[in-house]
Amino acid sequence: MRKYILLLGLLTIALITLTACQDVYGFDTRHAEPEPMQEACAQTTADYEAVHAISWQEAYAEKLNLYAQQPATTAYIEAAEWRFMLHDINQYGTPQLFLVRYYDGLVSYYTVYNFLDGYAVPLKSAHIVNSLFEGGMYVAPDGMGIIRYTNICAVSHYDRLDLFGATLSRTANGDAVPCIDSFRVNTFPVSQYEFEYTFGCPNERAWLALYEITEANIQDIIFGW
Repeated sequence: MRKYILLLGLLTIALITLTACQDVYGFDTRHAEPEPMQEACAQTTADYEAVHAISWQEAYAEKLNLYAQQPATTAYIEAAEWRFMLHDINQYGTPQLFLVRYYDGLVSYYTVYNFLDGYAVPLKSAHIVNSLFEGGMYVAPDGMGIIRYTNICAVSHYDRLDLFGATLSRTANGDAVPCIDSFRVNTFPVSQYEFEYTFGCPNERAWLALYEITEANIQDIIFGW
């Protein structure tokens, strides 16, 4: 009889110990659901991130305000001021921000920013010009990419730039002297028709507008996009 009582006592102790272990180490499936406080904290964090998520407009506006406080002059450019352009190169829905040095109708293209993960990130490009030239940028004939135009004396130079990931690459270049019927694409002589097929007709070019960095322009051009 004493053996049965002793055995029953041991079984009772084992059952109590197992139950305690389940509560301590989380084996009890009743505790698989998150605590109410954990759910509240997770929701608060998500709400905070949603409220503080930055848009491309805010990122570009912040970048422009920083440039507005910096001089645009360099060792090569003694007098200039900052201007900007906005254009969606690939037509993906988010435009790129172009920073340009400008003086008396002349331009020097400084850098181009893209919006990535809440930041204005400069695109990689090996085609930055450190001198002022007569010129501008316009939309490529097929609507994708841009054409950079510069004029030196009687020669007009053209560079087609396309966006590949984080790199703005030159995919074609050309020069033209219409008065002597000289047209070249990638250093090869071509007809005027072939040249305009690549770089567009002069009277059909959609030029990118150049804007001063002012609060009004930031509101109208950046936030009004």
